Amino acid sequence: MARFRAFPYAKALLAVVQKDDPRGAEKIAEELDGVAAALKAVPDFHKVLVTPMVAVETKTKILDAVLDALDIGELTRRFLHVVQHHYRMQHMADIAAAYRELVDQSLGRVRARVETTVVLDDDERRRLIDAVSAVEGAAVVADFEANRDLLGGFKLQVGSRVFDGSLAGELDRLSQEIEIEQG
Repeated sequence: MARFRAFPYAKALLAVVQKDDPRGAEKIAEELDGVAAALKAVPDFHKVLVTPMVAVETKTKILDAVLDALDIGELTRRFLHVVQHHYRMQHMADIAAAYRELVDQSLGRVRARVETTVVLDDDERRRLIDAVSAVEGAAVVADFEANRDLLGGFKLQVGSRVFDGSLAGELDRLSQEIEIEQG
């Protein structure tokens, strides 16, 4: 499912959440992420929910059992039943991501992914987040990952923008320039 098709589901859910319990938006996002992760981690669970030959009643029972095991709240549970009823469960990862994006926008924050060659300590992480926040003009929630393949420097992704300040990235750019010149 293209992200634009996931968006109406995410937008409708956020509207209900903001009406019923505005502070619950983050909890719902975590629950959706948990369900999307379960679908990815257990291919048979995913397969049962998207296979047309499995009876709706059977899918509902299996979905409810998994939602019970994941301790999913009532609002998220009702939403997931709507998604299942509309045969969109195979798109849960996109719906969860779109919902998370809308929650972030409503809270005035952006997500960033940072790859460095070494593990950063808390102070280094905080300084990097502060610098990105200043540039973005928004609060930043960052995921950090050590990636020795970068050779040096770092790679930062904020939304769809990628800033590659790694040595590996510089070598790739240099290699492409050489290929163009030798053309």
